[in-house]
Amino acid sequence: MLLDEVKATLAMENLYLSEEQEKLLQSYADGEISFKEFQEQILKLTDDSKVA
Repeated sequence: MLLDEVKATLAMENLYLSEEQEKLLQSYADGEISFKEFQEQILKLTDDSKVA
């Protein structure tokens, strides 16, 4: 998985990753966290940003 490809795909839809989301994606790509952990953390960040 190439981080730049994911970011480019998101940009085509006018979606962008926050710095925290990008770090999580990189951790997942590097095999440091499982997909389940990645998904849980992204959902948590998304929920936190909706509250703010």
